[in-house]
Amino acid sequence: MALNTLRSRVRPAALLLMLVIVGATTYFEFIYYGPPSLYTVVLWIVVVQMLLAATVKGIRSHPLYQPLMYGGMIAIGVLQYLDGDWFILAGLFVIAGIAGVATEIRSRMNTTPETG
Repeated sequence: MALNTLRSRVRPAALLLMLVIVGATTYFEFIYYGPPSLYTVVLWIVVVQMLLAATVKGIRSHPLYQPLMYGGMIAIGVLQYLDGDWFILAGLFVIAGIAGVATEIRSRMNTTPETG
């Protein structure tokens, strides 16, 4: 049943565009530039999932969407740092991810259940 609802929520044009982008960048990252490091492969797995999630209608309203996106940003920053490239950008990803997670935690703690 879950696959049927997912099939009806996927935006075909967005999915096609995302698959073209992922396919082209995968070619350049893994074939054109040579063999990737382990960190690059793991980073790619994280990034592709984040990109493909953007093609599903209503995904942003899921309660875990924002925390997982911010966690993904932290993972991207850490993997970029470990890979030895883009140290400043890696730091910005980690800081933005931590700030986002902190904001989510604060907003969830400030939400009081309605009693009545």
